[in-house]
Amino acid sequence: MIIDHSFFPEPKPVSIAKILEFGSCLLHRGAPSFIVQNVGQTKQAAPNILVFALSEEIIASLRYSAGYAVICTSHMAEHFGNDILSGAEVILISDNPKYAFAQVCSYMYPDEKDNPGVVHPTAQIDNRAKIGKNVSIGPFCNIASGVIIGSGSILGVGVSCKSAVRIGKNCQINDYVTIEKAVIDDNVSIGHHTVIGKAGFGFETKDEHILKVPHLGRVLIGSKSIIGANCCIDRGTLQDTRIAELVMIDNFVHISHNVQIEKKTFILAQVGIAGSTIVKENCIIGGQVGIADHIEIAPNTVILSHSGVTKTITTADAYVGFPAKVSKKFWREQAKLSQLAKIPKKKRINK
Repeated sequence: MIIDHSFFPEPKPVSIAKILEFGSCLLHRGAPSFIVQNVGQTKQAAPNILVFALSEEIIASLRYSAGYAVICTSHMAEHFGNDILSGAEVILISDNPKYAFAQVCSYMYPDEKDNPGVVHPTAQIDNRAKIGKNVSIGPFCNIASGVIIGSGSILGVGVSCKSAVRIGKNCQINDYVTIEKAVIDDNVSIGHHTVIGKAGFGFETKDEHILKVPHLGRVLIGSKSIIGANCCIDRGTLQDTRIAELVMIDNFVHISHNVQIEKKTFILAQVGIAGSTIVKENCIIGGQVGIADHIEIAPNTVILSHSGVTKTITTADAYVGFPAKVSKKFWREQAKLSQLAKIPKKKRINK
């Protein structure tokens, strides 16, 4: 893929010396003065292009390229340095080449900030709201009484902040986000059309009557967390729903009332987490996972896609299936069932 500069700006050239300052790479071969003009996929390696390689199969595609810079592991640099990588002008080594490459991409293609510090004339802002310095507020935003927005934050088109919402510094609130009953820390990003702080799904019945349970809690979102587009995070009932710092949430995720998500947890698309569940730190929850209410997920747990978690997980491991179980056990059982299915019916009966 060639980067389409009708959508993205021209890249900002960067020297190898500057890349080394980011702290994720070491120079294995080449000159610090070498200038990277652009980034690309491995198959696009060409003079002054930076690529990265994570596997032997990928690095093999560099055999006929020259004049490029590459980020790879020290093992690959040593193993292929005199053969496949002989055409590389610069070899950088890193324990995490993809992370180091992402740092360079972010430097060369920084996020664009439209009209920093400008409030669009169509925005409706209550005079009791407190707006920090260099805050950008886009067209048709509605900022209610008592809202506080920290300096450097950016609100896109049609953002709605209900009364007393607090948004920290340098936050990115994208188009048509609705926020109420929420406190958002610094450097948080919230994707388009996401809804934060609405009442959750709680009802009680008596005879022929249905009463919606009042939700008197808030949503708390920690610093440097990223929430994708079209997500819904419900406020708590008599406690807060809490998203800790450095939590990454993909698009189309629903987090119910009173849920607690601890730091450095990754939640992929179309996950649903039911009320009052606690997900401890450093967990990874795969796409389309469903998690039942009032359970706890141990730190460092991985839940594979399409799984259903119905009870508390106390031991960190990889889990899969419905109901979710340790993946090694699950796949062993699946293998045995597959073998059983291959046995002719008469032999199964005789056994």
